[in-house]
Formats: sequence, C-alpha cells, structure tokens
Amino acid sequence: MERSIAPAQDKGQPPPAERRLSERVLTLQQVLPFALLAIVMFYQVTRHLIFPASDHPLLFVVEFLVFGIGAPVMVWVTLDWIGHEIRARETAQDQADTQTRMLLEMQHRIKNNLQTVADLLSLELARVTTHPEAAQSLRDSVTRIKTIAAAHELLTADQVGSTDIVELAARVAENARLAQTHSGQTVKIRVTGESVRLNSKAATAFALVINELVSNTLEHGFGGRADGEIEIGIAADDKRAYIVVQDSGAGLPDGFDPKQDAGLGLRIVRTLIEKDLRGAFALNNAALPDMPVNGARAEFSFPI
Repeated sequence: MERSIAPAQDKGQPPPAERRLSERVLTLQQVLPFALLAIVMFYQVTRHLIFPASDHPLLFVVEFLVFGIGAPVMVWVTLDWIGHEIRARETAQDQADTQTRMLLEMQHRIKNNLQTVADLLSLELARVTTHPEAAQSLRDSVTRIKTIAAAHELLTADQVGSTDIVELAARVAENARLAQTHSGQTVKIRVTGESVRLNSKAATAFALVINELVSNTLEHGFGGRADGEIEIGIAADDKRAYIVVQDSGAGLPDGFDPKQDAGLGLRIVRTLIEKDLRGAFALNNAALPDMPVNGARAEFSFPI
C-alpha cells in the first residue's frame, strides 16, 4: 500500500528572506520621491546662493515647482501604477499555484484510493480461484483500476493538468502484460512515437483503451503461445493523434465483425474512443513488415 507523501512547501508564499517585487516597488514609491525632492531643493538653494543674480527670481519658483514638486509626484504616480500591475500579476500567479496544488493533491488522492480498491479486489481474487470466470472478471477489473491509477500517477508526477501518452501507454501496457501473461510465456511490448499530451479525462480514456487492446491481445492472440510481440505506435499532427496497436498473435478469426462479434473489452474500446475521445476505431488483420501476416492490427485516431 502506498503511503501519502507530505505536502510540498507552499509555493504561493515566498520564504521570509525573499522580498517580493511588489514590496520593493512600494519601498521605492515611499523613498524615491522624497530623495528627488531633497536633491532638487539642495540644487536650487546652492545654485542661487553661488549665482544670486544669474536668474530671475520667478525662474526659481518655476524650477522648484516643476522639478522639486512635479518630478517626485510623477515618480510616485508611475511607481504606484507599476506596483499595482505587479501586485495583480502576483495575485493571479498565487491563485494559479493554489489551483495547481489542489489539482495535484486531488490526482494523488484519487490514485491512492484506486490503488486501495485494486488491492481489495486482489485479495478477493485470491478467494475465487475455483471459479475461473469470476477470477478472470476480477482480474480484468483490477487491471482496469490500476490503469486509471497509472494515468493519475503520471498526471501527479508531471505537475500539470496533462500527461505524455507515450509514457502512459508504456506503463499501461506493462501492467497489462504482468497481469495477463502466464508462467513461461514471454511477450515483448514496444511503444514508439512522438510526445502527445492529453488532459486528465482524455488521458484516462486513452489509458483504458490501450489496456483493453493489450489485454485482449494477450488473452486471445497469445492464449496458447509461448511468446509474442506487440508494437504500439503513436504519431500526431497539428490536429489529430494516430495510434496503431499491432501484434504477432493468432489474428482475428475468419468472418469476425468488430461491431457484431466484439466482446466486453472491444465494446469498451469503441465506446471510449467514439464517445470520450471523439475519434474513430478500426480492427483488422494486417501486420508490420517484421511481424507475421496473421497478426491483428487495431487503429484509432482522435482530435487533440
């Protein structure tokens, strides 16, 4: 059971020794105008004492009003506006930091709760070994819950509201492989492609799709085989992500119709892709160049 981590230091509140920019601007606003006024007064007095007849007395008054009073006032007003803008930006940043921390804490707690549920189901799984169908159903449920937990774990680790689906696909596929392969069976899974980031909802749906496709391949494609390979390829352009899950297993049976003959796993896949990801899904018999022709090939794409 994973223990909760200690909360991180509040990033919205700077250390006492660190003065924020708005505080430094406020200090300048209070000190600089008076310093300018003192300098101008000193200059005016000393200049007229040294050169008493060089200027008209009215010029002294004008210079004092313009440079002695006007300049400090303009400096004060300018610094006040700058300080107001900086304080507004710092407040917005504090609010964004608070929301990010709340999101990360929520993702972490969800992951822990899902892991707890998976552990409880695993304990129940140990009690139904004499009922193969019930055991398989519980095993599938445990894998699906761990898949969702893996998505939330990556969302927490990234410290943002999105995660990279290449890493997510690799982690989910490995979890499915560990849960589905039997002793003496060797299945290699490769995940390749470019980085694509998805938000929490889409990442969770994507993780479940990969889990169901890999689990389905392990159960049906490699059911009676000692080894096999699964290739997960991820590509994207500016508008869509394209995913291919190709295996070297037994392939689809003759006359198989993904819409009519699909089991629960494939129905879950189609629903997640079409409803949650707003994408398209296809399943057929094809292969990559380095795999047998009779492998199954699942393809889906969705907007990003």
